[in-house]
Formats: sequence, C-alpha cells, structure tokens
Amino acid sequence: MPVDVLGDELPQNAFEFLHTQSTHVVIATVDEDGFPRTAPYGIFRALDRKTLRVGIGPSKRTFANIIRDGKVMVCVLAEGNIALGIRGHAHVIKERMESYPFQVVMVEIDILEVKSDALTWVPISQGIRVQLTDKLKAMAQQGFDKLLT
Repeated sequence: MPVDVLGDELPQNAFEFLHTQSTHVVIATVDEDGFPRTAPYGIFRALDRKTLRVGIGPSKRTFANIIRDGKVMVCVLAEGNIALGIRGHAHVIKERMESYPFQVVMVEIDILEVKSDALTWVPISQGIRVQLTDKLKAMAQQGFDKLLT
C-alpha cells in the first residue's frame, strides 16, 4: 500500500469533523468521454467511518455520472491539517430530500480508499469557505441534519 493511503475508512479526527460540522468539499466524477469532472458541494456529511452522504441536484452532470457508473473521488480540506482524497462508489438512497424548495437527491458514498494529501510543512489551516445568507445557512443546516435520516 502506498505511504499516503490510510486504508478504507476515515481517520477518527476526519470522521468527527465531517460528522459534526457542515463543510464544503469537491467531488470528482468521470464523464462519458473519460475525463474527470469536479464540482463543489456543501450538503455533505460522514455517516460513519466508511460511509458519506451528499445532497446533489438531479440536473447536474455529477448526478448523471453517479447514475452511470457511481465512481467518485471526494477532496476534503479542513482545519487541523485535514487534506484527504476519498475514493468511493456512490448511489442514490433518496429521490428527494424534504425541506428544500427545489429537488435535492440524497446520495450515499461507500468508501473504498482514503489517502492523505496533508503536508507537515504546509499545514491546512482552513477548508473551503463560502458566504451564505441567513436563509441559506438555515437551509444548509437542515440539509446537513437530514443526511442522518
């Protein structure tokens, strides 16, 4: 196993962070032409150390790619020098997440491999930051909470 591969589950510190705090991640899928496609997502949570959940709009290419082959790679950057690449297989578990004025599909990701991209000499001090209105913050928190159901 390469040095940067941690195994097939999240390290405890990463699980605790991704289970208790809403954060933004970048998810990569593979288009039909074989090229990677990335997109940021903010309705994201670790369910346990081997399972992730994310809310995705069904009109997005990411969603179409997940339906077609399920292959994903999730990039997590967070305070505490968390820099992970998480390879997994994604599938739809709920066609519509309630509490949204638009359709959001709940997707579950079974973790296949976790690798560390952290560097000790250039530690990650914060992850992706976005500015949300109070209304969007409330919606994002509801979505984060719904990922447990």
